[in-house]
Amino acid sequence: MNKLLLLNVTGFFKQLEERMIADCRPNIANHAKKQYEKYNRQLEALKELG
Repeated sequence: MNKLLLLNVTGFFKQLEERMIADCRPNIANHAKKQYEKYNRQLEALKELG
């Protein structure tokens, strides 16, 4: 994945997590947080390279 796509995906999952916390949907919020962390690690690794 390129850097811009990873940035968009991480932003999406971060927003999803916040929305689901606000809507009292903890299971979806936890899943979104895990996905955010996964893609954020990839984004950080790309930033280290370039």
